[in-house]
Amino acid sequence: MNRVFQLTINMGPALAANHPYSFKAPFDMQLVHVSLCNSTANAGTLKIGTSSDDDAYLLAESFGVSGAPAEVSAPAGFDGVVAGGQYPHIEDGTNVLVTVTDHASHMANVAVVMTFTEG
Repeated sequence: MNRVFQLTINMGPALAANHPYSFKAPFDMQLVHVSLCNSTANAGTLKIGTSSDDDAYLLAESFGVSGAPAEVSAPAGFDGVVAGGQYPHIEDGTNVLVTVTDHASHMANVAVVMTFTEG
């Protein structure tokens, strides 16, 4: 079995803008689960992609609200053009872009947990 690891993005208190995060894949990996939540009733969105296509792996997924996480856990949930309804395979050295788009009334205490497998 491939090793499993997680990447967490935690922002609080209230957001006032959109937030892009990027990192370089340290080795070949596969995105298998995303959990996303905020503490307000305002649902912003999350996209996961690359520096050249910001939603290549996950189109705009709505955040869970009022402390109840939303999740993407089935292959079909990964609906970006590169993923195509499968767990996205991310090659070593890929610049991965994670974009948190705030709600007009502003989210607060945002948490995103992404689970990957190596390989």
